[in-house]
Amino acid sequence: MHKAIAFIVFAEMLGTSLWFSTNGVIAQIKELWHLSDSGIGVITNSVQLGFIFGTLVFAVTGFADRYRPSIIVSLCCLTGALANFLIVIDNIPFLTALLLRFIVGMSLAGIYPIGMKLIITWDPKGAGNSLSLLVGMLVMGSALPYLIRAVGISLDWQYTISTASIFCLLSAMIIFILGDGPHLKIKDYQRANFTSDLKSLFKNKRYVSSALGYFGHMWELYAFWTCVPLILTISLLKTSSLNSEYTVSFLSFFIIGMGGIGCITGGFISKIYGSAFVASASLFISGLICLVYPLLGNIYFELDILILALWGFFVITDSPQFSAISSLACPKDLVGTALTLQNCVGFSISMITIYLTTLLYDSMGNYIAWILLPGPVIGLIFFIKEFGIIEERKL
Repeated sequence: MHKAIAFIVFAEMLGTSLWFSTNGVIAQIKELWHLSDSGIGVITNSVQLGFIFGTLVFAVTGFADRYRPSIIVSLCCLTGALANFLIVIDNIPFLTALLLRFIVGMSLAGIYPIGMKLIITWDPKGAGNSLSLLVGMLVMGSALPYLIRAVGISLDWQYTISTASIFCLLSAMIIFILGDGPHLKIKDYQRANFTSDLKSLFKNKRYVSSALGYFGHMWELYAFWTCVPLILTISLLKTSSLNSEYTVSFLSFFIIGMGGIGCITGGFISKIYGSAFVASASLFISGLICLVYPLLGNIYFELDILILALWGFFVITDSPQFSAISSLACPKDLVGTALTLQNCVGFSISMITIYLTTLLYDSMGNYIAWILLPGPVIGLIFFIKEFGIIEERKL
């Protein structure tokens, strides 16, 4: 592996720790602003909405393909770290916190999808494996606030959020010093036209099929991550004598973090069987878990953790493979636009299920998993219609 790839994926882990920095202190946040479970969904969706807006701006303006990705990522890390840190101000109004989380989401639009383009500038041929490492670090970054909270359980909630901001500042420094790879291709400003770019992408059947598979994956992913602490809290109450914030925080880190191992494992498997196989298998298995978990959950605590760990492993393993397939299917000078547009629509879809699952969790309990089930099922149907299972060699 190229040394630059290692630095980028590590920096991405630090930068994306902003994503769930407030979810990592869910108990304190709920008490501070007197929120229900649906209120946690609102906070999470404010980040998603900011991310959607940011990716849309990058796609429409063509910034993702006009400017050096290392500069975009570094500036977004700085902006996101500042907005996240301001949340710890005493007695900050809830609406102000939502606005700051929205800005964090906008910043993440320049950290994550542009980070994917950055890594491709260093290793375009190894996109499947490299993006698996990058998304794996995104997963670890998303899980990191739960670990920070578990380690600092005796400290104030501001400690978790402030630490995530410091990590993001370190990310900005690493990316800025590293710079861009030798395979960077900047789109000519004079020729940039979003409408024609959009038509070009929509006419590309392989890109569209990959994007549709990704959209099905996104219907499930972030709603599952948002609900993990809620699921664990109920499971602890019903099946175990353990019942503490530390246990919920540590297990949330473990379950979400399993996806990082899943992404890295999927990257190695993709070298042998191709990205299409890994993406299809992951969609199938995570969909199967959506189906069976409501029937098996809350019976035995150990069984719950096993199923949730497997779910955490497979729910994200397909994501870097979809990105790799999409990046190879579209023209080289549209990679940034293609990935940001794909992310924009995918995260828009995730807002629906985050809202539904957090709103209905009190009444439906574990059966909210069946709300997530259509995503992997429909995504798998659209994806294999074009790619089959092991057909990625044509790319």
